[in-house]
Amino acid sequence: MGHLIELEGAARVLGQVLQQEDLGACAPALGDGGVLLYGPAVTQAQIEAAVRAATRRAGEAGATLVLAFLGHGMAGSGRSELYVMGADAEPDVLSTAVNVGHLIVQAAEQPGVDGVIALVDTCHAAGAVPDVKALVAGVRGGRTRVSLLMASGADQKAHGMVFSRRLAELVRQGIPTAGKYAGVSELREVLRHSVIGQDVVSLEHDGDHFAAQALWLSRNPRVVGGERPGPGWLGAADLKSAIEAVGPAMAWPEPWSLLELDRLRHDIQTIKETGTGIGPVTLVHRAVHIVDSLRTCFVTQSFLTSWIGDKLTTQRLRRALPTLPADVYALMPDSTGTALLTDLLELLVLRAPRVGASDTALLTRFVAALGADVGRDLSADDIADWADSCGARIELNDAIEALSRGQVTRRLRLVVSLHATVADDWPESLDLWLLDNGKVGEREEITCAPTQTAVEAKLGEAVAWGRKHARLRGAPLRQVDVAVPTSLLLRWKPEETDFGVRLGVHHDVVVRWSMRLNPPAHLWWINDHARAGLEQMGTCTAKAPVDWLAEHEASQSQQLGDQLKAGRYTRAVAFSNRPSHLKQVMEMLLAYVPVVLWPDANRTFPPSEQELLDIFWDRLPAELAEAYRRRWQGGSVNPSDRLADLRSVWHDIEWLDFCSWFDSPDAVNGSAS
Repeated sequence: MGHLIELEGAARVLGQVLQQEDLGACAPALGDGGVLLYGPAVTQAQIEAAVRAATRRAGEAGATLVLAFLGHGMAGSGRSELYVMGADAEPDVLSTAVNVGHLIVQAAEQPGVDGVIALVDTCHAAGAVPDVKALVAGVRGGRTRVSLLMASGADQKAHGMVFSRRLAELVRQGIPTAGKYAGVSELREVLRHSVIGQDVVSLEHDGDHFAAQALWLSRNPRVVGGERPGPGWLGAADLKSAIEAVGPAMAWPEPWSLLELDRLRHDIQTIKETGTGIGPVTLVHRAVHIVDSLRTCFVTQSFLTSWIGDKLTTQRLRRALPTLPADVYALMPDSTGTALLTDLLELLVLRAPRVGASDTALLTRFVAALGADVGRDLSADDIADWADSCGARIELNDAIEALSRGQVTRRLRLVVSLHATVADDWPESLDLWLLDNGKVGEREEITCAPTQTAVEAKLGEAVAWGRKHARLRGAPLRQVDVAVPTSLLLRWKPEETDFGVRLGVHHDVVVRWSMRLNPPAHLWWINDHARAGLEQMGTCTAKAPVDWLAEHEASQSQQLGDQLKAGRYTRAVAFSNRPSHLKQVMEMLLAYVPVVLWPDANRTFPPSEQELLDIFWDRLPAELAEAYRRRWQGGSVNPSDRLADLRSVWHDIEWLDFCSWFDSPDAVNGSAS
């Protein structure tokens, strides 16, 4: 059924976190001391024998047995049962594959087994649900416990091992709302927000009222030292390693306070100076650095809470995060609220790379961006005192200066509209507006012949016109919004317009839909609808607010239209493969959806790469323009380079505000405001 590229990597990562003592706390259950049965030669008999042997070991140890089935699955009995395919499985021949539900029942019935937790990442995964009657009326008199977490519905496909990879990340990060242990139900709720396009399904059966505690899959790293406050998951992991490196004399700082952190640092420093009972000196130096870093996080969180705590929101925290390398973005937590603030500070201080020789440059950019976003005076004494306490006064000055430059760069936008199209083709004129902080300034109309060559030549003249007026206003022109009719969206790339140099080399080009500028009477509602969609997208706290449409969904135009009218899709919509009927679908989607993304011609954007949108969403659409530039210039090793495979039509609040200007008297009278 085809090679699953992500399979081995996902299985190994999941196996690692489940074996980690402070997380999954699992011991190997295979005879060779391993946990992973994998490979192109593993047969049905080997899989069944390995599971039964692991079951016997769990029974002998009185342990909970954790089973994870990853790979190809096929459905039987009217799609009510799941069969996992080994090397010798034949499509649609159920007797050649592994009946997962039957194995789970057998494992739960094994004497001594405390319970069975099964993780299933296959197509038709929900078919793994065992026969509950067999559990209730089995040889153990119903005293069996089973918890299942499954990647997809019984009639659904699973893609790219996303479920297993997301689950491994979640086990590492923990769940802010859970207690000391994370079970199937807590994990399911979070996974449903991050595994898009698949229905994460769970089942929990508990027939043992004598059990000491509920089945749990992982310890929750969010809870350190009981239910008391503590560091985030990064800080907790680093602090644990620091304490272990110094020696057994060190104790966890309880309660979690600045005083206790200072006490811990003093003790480490004292042991370091006396040289008694310590590990390698390099590890002790690192221990001091970790404690100092956590002290900085503690001081910064206390400062932000008192300075702007009444205005902090989850979305604002994510928006203020400075640009980071992709490997650091990959550690971005799914947390919200106060837990997110803790996590982001630790991410910036403990994991983000140094800028030059400074450990605090990115931290000060974050703090300054938050202050600017809520309108605080960045020259005030309170933020200067915080910077001094972190040894970051010059870094703060640099951050404030960079913010000022960025505000100047974003001040002006040139809007070029091609809405005067002829016979659904190229227009006979271009309309131009120069926006200064969102307000319409200069306006112009340029006539042209209705051909691509003529339009692109006039687009160059439009940019020259915009830059001339930008100089008079004393600010650079960086962003160019090109409003394009539907007929041209799929066959024209305005950023590649060549007037000696490509337009997108020195400008961030954003493609808009020209119909939104002055909708016809029957579409009067589209901008209000888009504004509501953007507000909903703003409530997404962790993952990109994107609904991915499959080819078959795009081909069912009547059904898709009904869903759009019913409000089914109001967030961004994206395609991993370019639908054959994309033009017809686009005409429907653009009226309802504020952002549409699709692969460029002869490109795909598979599920394994869709998490790039989760990482870079807050930097779009500007990051798309950067990706296009890097591809023109030969590319780089930056993972966001793959964003260059995507095309987009992007509408944000600023664009909708500009569209609403056309309802004003100034637009009617042709004057600037």
